Amino acid sequence: MASSIVIKSYKNGLSVHMDPEADIETIKADLAAKFRESASFFKDATVAISFEDREIDSQTECDLVNVITSSSDVKVACVAGHNKLTQAMLLNALGELEYKSEKQKDSNVQIIKGTVKDGHIVDVPGSVLILGDVYPGTNVIAGGDVFVLGGLFGNVCAGNNGDPDRMIAALEMNPEKMRIAGIKYRPAEKVKWTIKSKNAPAPKLARLIGTDVVLETIDSNFWKRFSFKDDKTIQD
Repeated sequence: MASSIVIKSYKNGLSVHMDPEADIETIKADLAAKFRESASFFKDATVAISFEDREIDSQTECDLVNVITSSSDVKVACVAGHNKLTQAMLLNALGELEYKSEKQKDSNVQIIKGTVKDGHIVDVPGSVLILGDVYPGTNVIAGGDVFVLGGLFGNVCAGNNGDPDRMIAALEMNPEKMRIAGIKYRPAEKVKWTIKSKNAPAPKLARLIGTDVVLETIDSNFWKRFSFKDDKTIQD
C-alpha cells in the first residue's frame, strides 16, 4: 500500500508532501513510520519543516510536528511558511553562501527559512539568520548575533555565552523580551504588541552600549557610526 506522504530534503530543512485525499490520521501514522525508519539517517538534526500539498490548520500542524519529534531525534526549529514567492526570492538572494560566526570559527551561522511560531525554541551556539517572522511566545537564543528578515515579536537573546559585542537586528522590532549577554533591554515606554503596524516599520538594531541595551533605527548613514575590528573593503 502506497504511503500517504513523501519526504524531501533541502538545505537546513525537510518538506513533507501529503496526499490531499488521505485521512489526516493515516498521514500521521505514515509520518511516524517514515521517521522511525529513517531515524539513523536524520539522527538528531535540527531542521525547518514545511507541510505541502494540502491546507492544514495550526493545531494539525502542531500535531504533525509532535509526531515527528516523538518518532525520531529530529529537532524542529520552525515550520516554514507557504509564501513561495517570498521564499524563492530569499533563497535566490542567499544562493549557496555560508556565513561564519565572527567569534566562533567552528560554528556556521544557522539559517532558518520560515516563520518561528507555536512556542518553538531556536537555540544555536553561533549566530542565526531567520528568513521570516518570530511570533510571540517563541524564543530565539544565540551565542552569537540574531538577524531577522521579518518581524521580531517573541523573546530573543544574543550573546548567550556572555559576549557583549553581539547584536540583534530585525526589519521590524517589537520583542516581548530582549537580552544581550544577559543584560535586559528596558524600553523607555511599553509598546503594545501588534504584527500589523499602522506605520511602515523601520529596520532596527539592538546592541550594548556600556551596561544598557540600546535600540537604534537603521538608515542609510547608520553603519558609518561604527568602527569594526578587521574592517575590510570589498572590491572587484
